[in-house]
This record gives sequence, C-alpha cells and structure tokens, in this order.
Amino acid sequence: MDHSLKARTSILLLVFAAASSEALAQSGRVRGQSGPRRQGDRDSVRLHVEEVLLPIRVRGDYGRLTAPLRRSDLIVTEDGKRRQVNDVMRTPANVLFILDAGGERTLKDVNAHRVIALKMIESMDEGDRAAIMTYADTVEVLSPWTADKAALRQALQIRFKPGIRSRFYDSLLYAAEELLPLVVGRRSVVIFGDGIETVNPQAFEKALAALHRARAIVYTACPNEILLAAIKPTAYNAMSWYEMIDPGARKRIEALRLWYKQIEAGEVTLKGLAEETGGASWAPPTSDELKALADQIVREIGTEFVIAYSSERPLDDEAFHPVKIYTTQPGIQVRSRRGIYADSGEQQARTPRR
Repeated sequence: MDHSLKARTSILLLVFAAASSEALAQSGRVRGQSGPRRQGDRDSVRLHVEEVLLPIRVRGDYGRLTAPLRRSDLIVTEDGKRRQVNDVMRTPANVLFILDAGGERTLKDVNAHRVIALKMIESMDEGDRAAIMTYADTVEVLSPWTADKAALRQALQIRFKPGIRSRFYDSLLYAAEELLPLVVGRRSVVIFGDGIETVNPQAFEKALAALHRARAIVYTACPNEILLAAIKPTAYNAMSWYEMIDPGARKRIEALRLWYKQIEAGEVTLKGLAEETGGASWAPPTSDELKALADQIVREIGTEFVIAYSSERPLDDEAFHPVKIYTTQPGIQVRSRRGIYADSGEQQARTPRR
C-alpha cells in the first residue's frame, strides 16, 4: 500500500470514529458527563447528571420505624418531576449546637440553653460528632467537631461567655459556610435561642439560602413563650396608659413593647427555619418544659436518613429546586426540606451506620 493510500485510509478511520462517538453521545446521557449541544440550537442546554444526597426525617405512625426503610418505600420529585432513588442510608449524626448568649438576662435564662445541650451530648451514639457555637456580641466557636464528650462538656462549662447584642444571622452564615462543610453525612443544627437579630436584620434570606446549600436539618428550642408571658403584664396591662404619663415609665414600657414584638417575630423566624429545612421547632410555656426538651430533640434527630437520588441539571445551575418526598407504604411519615440548590462539588460520605 503506497503512502497516499495509507493517508486516505487513516483520514477515513478518524472520520468514522468521530461519527460513532457523536452517535453514542446522542443515544443517551452518561452519568457524570454533559449532554450534547447541537450546533445552531441556541435554546439547547448542556446537562449533567448529579447524585443528590438529601437528608430526610422518617417515622412510623406510632414513633420510630419498626422495619428497615427501602428505596421502594419512597418517591422523590424535584421540580415536579419524579427522580430515581438510588439508595437510603443511615449515617452517624453530626450535630451543631448554636446557643444564644446575648440580650437581656434578667428574664432570659441563657444558662438553660447549656443545660439542654449538655443533656444531648450525653446521649450521643458511637460515631456521632458535635460542635458548639454561641452568638452574642460576636460569633464564637466553643468547640470544633469532635466525638469527645468530655471536651464538649468542658467547652460549654468553661468557654461560654454571655454578651449584650445578638448576631444570630451571622452565626447561621458562619455555621453553613464554615463549619457544616467540614463534616460529611447527616448534618443537624440545633438552635437554642429566641431568634432575635440586633445587628444585621436584613440577612435572613442569605442565612436561609446558606443552610439550604449546606443541606442541614434545623431544630429550634426557644424560650419565647416564657418571655412573652413574663413581659405582657407590664407591657400591656390595663393601666399602662396611665403609667405612661410619667416620661421614665413611658420609656420603659415602650422598650418592653418593642422587645415583645421582637420576641414574637423571633419565634416566627425559628419556626420558619425548621419548616424550610424539614426540622422541628419547640416553644414550651415553662422553663422546666424547655429544659426537658433534650430527649425529644434527640429522638427527632434519630429519625433522620439520607437518600440518594439522580437529578439532571444544567452545568452552570444555581437555581433553587423544590423537592417533595412521598411514601408508597401506609404508616410511614416523611419530612424533608422545601428544596435544594445544586451540589457545590462537595462529596458527602455514604458509609452506613453500624
């Protein structure tokens, strides 16, 4: 075979290989790869398949499940479209405690927050980890992620420092962007506080979006109903109009009424955070009931699973995608977050609990 014939043969083989590759790509998208973008089609979008790891809470009609949870027990829809469930997992818990250490301390018992956290630390299972933050004049990390219960107890007992202001939203942002990405698997955030922000009140939406990106489930235990009951007799009594004739009394009552409204708004904020992320919120009417919440929160965290499902999305996707979970079996109840943002590239562990 002469040189010119060899050259023509090589060119034909290259053309055939290129045509075969294009046909294979158009026959179906391969997981983890982008789909085709036809030349001249300005409306086409390059897509890739992402495996989404979504934390959910699952329980039976009478408490925790009595039988193993299977893939076939769940139906997942994202953007209103059914997605394929690949796996259902139980992984060790990663619990981040965020404690309110700021604000008025005559009626507000910030030490009650420590009591609940200490009780929950004692109930941690083998393999579970926790971290502790507080917010007041600044956001403080009392303990990084650890499974050492003694170190967690010491951090709460020694490093806890009350303050005056309340950087609540800053604490949520720091948690979602700095602490939660350091752990893999289930991510649970337990907030003990009144939900009041005194420094940056416009940052709620940003903080909520950050928690959605971290795919953390939020639980809140707040003293707001206790505080409202204590303030109301002074702030809104039948004779307050008469008392407010005195300038000093008027100033004091107006300050109490402002705080009352902040406490009401803070409770709504905390409930919203829990509902948006598939968690739970408690606002008991007495201090004793507040301190007794530890066992109940632990039980709720114990209902968490992680499901893996496949989702196809644009390569540059930054949108928020509504998610809904349904069950195929009677007697099973599922709670999940309202939706997710596309995965940011982090890889979460898929090691099942022993």
